[in-house]
Amino acid sequence: MQNQQDKSNLTKMHIVNCAIDLFQQRGYNNVSVTDICKACKISRSTFYYYFKSKDEIFDSFLLIPEVIIFENLPSILNSTNYIDQFYQIFETFLTKMMETGPEIFGQVLKRNIDNGNLKILVPYEITMWDIYINLIKKAQEAGEILNHNPPEKIVEAITYLTVGISVIWCNKNGSFDLISKNREMLEALLLVKDKPGSNSS
Repeated sequence: MQNQQDKSNLTKMHIVNCAIDLFQQRGYNNVSVTDICKACKISRSTFYYYFKSKDEIFDSFLLIPEVIIFENLPSILNSTNYIDQFYQIFETFLTKMMETGPEIFGQVLKRNIDNGNLKILVPYEITMWDIYINLIKKAQEAGEILNHNPPEKIVEAITYLTVGISVIWCNKNGSFDLISKNREMLEALLLVKDKPGSNSS
């Protein structure tokens, strides 16, 4: 049963990847379901098994980085530094956003807002909520960060902060580095302790 579910997720992720690539190349309005099916080498019935329309593809945008994270989670969690673990997971999402570009990610945000499907905008609905809370708590206990507010409040603030930065990034047509700006703001929020040997001002 698990293998069947894994296969289903891979097919869905394949469709999302193909569609996003086409959107980037031709523009969202110039891509049809038929174009997506041809690019994916699937039938229309297969497409409509997973999605009701091409708009719905945006609802599964985060499936791609989520799969990447869960595939690499054991190696990520091997790091002895909890805040590094947090950044590795968190920045996987940002990397996918940057690769996709501000125009397409702007469409993802618009789709979520228009449909009231706020999974990527509401802190306690994000897939990594429990993992982030656990890592922030461990980072606090290990003295890696000096912000000792409740982990839930910190992750909530991180989510709102990142959504705000992402909206500005889309609005400014990707004119700044999304990962660097998020890292800069998160270090200020978390009060990340300097590592031994690092340069401090």
